[in-house]
Formats: sequence, structure tokens, C-alpha cells
Amino acid sequence: MAEAAPASPPPPTTSRPRLLLVDDNAPGRRALAKMLEAKGYAVTAVADGVSALQAIRSAPYPQFILTDLLLPDIDGREVARSAQELDPKPYVALITGWTIEADMQDPQQWGVDHIFLKPLRIDELLAKLSEVQRSIGESKPAG
Repeated sequence: MAEAAPASPPPPTTSRPRLLLVDDNAPGRRALAKMLEAKGYAVTAVADGVSALQAIRSAPYPQFILTDLLLPDIDGREVARSAQELDPKPYVALITGWTIEADMQDPQQWGVDHIFLKPLRIDELLAKLSEVQRSIGESKPAG
């Protein structure tokens, strides 16, 4: 008689905040992802906009999205705009080394909640993510 294979354990659930990092600079992406993971975030890191759009459409949805402005295939603002279709909407921050042009005077028209300029100040990024995470926690209904 053949022995039945043991049942696979269910995938672990995580209470870590889910963050999508989109940056085509591989060393920078890896370093930032590693640092964010060390700070308690569950990070999905991708190198281009198409991969970001796929990740955005895959459950579980990210709670935070950090996207570079200039990606090899699409503009980071398109990633931000697509993220606005999610419910609940994630917090979206744009990372750029470029001076923000006139069309970014109102970043919320693109679905961008915050803009971080390069070189990225990690303390500023972590403070902003913590602030947003606290406000998300405070807005959840008690249960």
C-alpha cells in the first residue's frame, strides 16, 4: 500500500506591511529592498513597469508602492495611476532624481501621495512610511 504524501502546511500569513518597490537600478533596488525587509516590510521588488503592473494586479495587493519615475518601459506615474484602481488604494510614492516638472505640481492627479528626491534619504522614507502606517491603523474600524 502506498503511503500518502503529507499535506503541505498552509502558507504562513504575514502581518508585515506589503510594499512594492519598482526601480530599474538593480544594486539600488536590492539594497533598498533588503533595508525595508529588515525594517519589517514584506517587499516585492521589480525592475520595470510591466512587472509592476502585474504585481499590482496580483493578490495580496501592496499597501505601499515606491516607484522610480523613469522606468525602461513605462513612466512611474503610469504605475501610480494603475494602483489607484485597487481597493483599498495603496500609498504611492514616486522616487526621482529629476527636478519635478510643471505636470507634477499636483502629484495627486497621477495618484502619487508623496515624492522622494534622489539621493533618497532613508530616514525620511522610513518616517513617512511609519506615519502612513499609523494613519492606516487608526482608520481601521475596531473589531
